[in-house]
Amino acid sequence: MIGFDDYVNNGDCAVVADELDSYLDEKVIPRMEDFNILSWWKTNANRYPTLARIARDILAIPITTVASESVFNTSGRVIGQGLNEDPRFKVLKKEWFEGKDCLDIGCNSGIITIQIAQKFNCRSILGIDIDSNRVADAYWHLRKIVRTEHNEKRRANASRVEVIEKGDGLEKNVTAAQEEKKAISRNCSPAERNLFDIVSFKQENFVHGRDSPEKYYDAILCLSVTKWIHLNWGDDGLITLFMRIWKLLRPGGIFVLEPQPWVSYEKNRRVSETTATNFQNIKLYPKEFQEILLDKIGFRTVEDIGSGGLSSSKTGFNRPIFLFRK
Repeated sequence: MIGFDDYVNNGDCAVVADELDSYLDEKVIPRMEDFNILSWWKTNANRYPTLARIARDILAIPITTVASESVFNTSGRVIGQGLNEDPRFKVLKKEWFEGKDCLDIGCNSGIITIQIAQKFNCRSILGIDIDSNRVADAYWHLRKIVRTEHNEKRRANASRVEVIEKGDGLEKNVTAAQEEKKAISRNCSPAERNLFDIVSFKQENFVHGRDSPEKYYDAILCLSVTKWIHLNWGDDGLITLFMRIWKLLRPGGIFVLEPQPWVSYEKNRRVSETTATNFQNIKLYPKEFQEILLDKIGFRTVEDIGSGGLSSSKTGFNRPIFLFRK
């Protein structure tokens, strides 16, 4: 009850009440077949942060007829333990990221960002997202994966120690086991910190952000993000996105772009009044992005790396993916 008393006394309940009243006063959106409730809450999370968190928890509950033992059996599906790899990794090459400084724009919950660090051994990777809740989710996933890897290594090392101690009984084997235990103890902490040193996340509106004069990148990813920037900030926002990416890339750097098709814009244009207005005023269409990036922004070359490699994907990620070089 102490926590409840603190909550009441510090006035937070009044803030929530004002937020709820504002939400209830919102103009009712007409019924439509293609309305996407998840997209609406993602767009309006900054206006109604508390309600958005409640909606996220409720809407995340799946409606399923799968047997309960299948739902709650996480074997092979726990992050860091056989998690299905994103199909887009089929078209990404290690040489683009290994030992490089990387930026993931619109990182969402951070899964791809973390997997790039694990799979391709980049020197550093920063994931940014406009939604602070998604950034919090990303850090949760990072901690979960680090703990899982750490525990697996500790169990593996402990098994090797046990094998040594169950040897022929010679004193040298016991001594070796003791030395290995000490080595495990010394090495666990640096190993656990390693992924934290490589991966980081930040809440930021990339379109309105400021360039850090001392920070540049060798690889920048923008996967399934352009539509939301385009709908929320129009053509000017899209051009700002592309210009900032070009400025932040080192010479010879790569830009991996997965643009959503125009039909996807049409499905989400009524998420908010802003998106509806911007949709009507858009003059730059996704099919023109290549020409804009090459002729207007200044990228030297472009390669379609996704159309063939993902055509057989069963997860829905079968959009074209382009690799631009500065």
